[in-house]
Amino acid sequence: MKRLFYILFCFSLFACGNNQSKAPADLVPRDKMVQILADIHIAEAQVESRVVYPDTALMAFTYQEREVFKKHGVTEQQFRDTYSYYKDNLKEMDALYEIIVDTLSLRETKLRAAGK
Repeated sequence: MKRLFYILFCFSLFACGNNQSKAPADLVPRDKMVQILADIHIAEAQVESRVVYPDTALMAFTYQEREVFKKHGVTEQQFRDTYSYYKDNLKEMDALYEIIVDTLSLRETKLRAAGK
């Protein structure tokens, strides 16, 4: 009985350890994903600062999100699949967002320098 328990325990450890999903066939390249997410976060901040009503904000954000996808030549499904991949691989998502934060900081610095 102990032997059966030990075998089942080992199998459960292996099953729990393999939580990462496979990359989708149309995975958006990392550099492009950084630019897309940075643009989406900027669009979200613009909508939040300008639009008072939630329904209008959702419509405005949806429009801007589509424009970001069009700008980068990515379909919404490609973006969603890639985002799901990163969501399931948290170490990679963490590394991705470190780059996004740096990208947004650099953009802010450039805008402030241009404004002076």
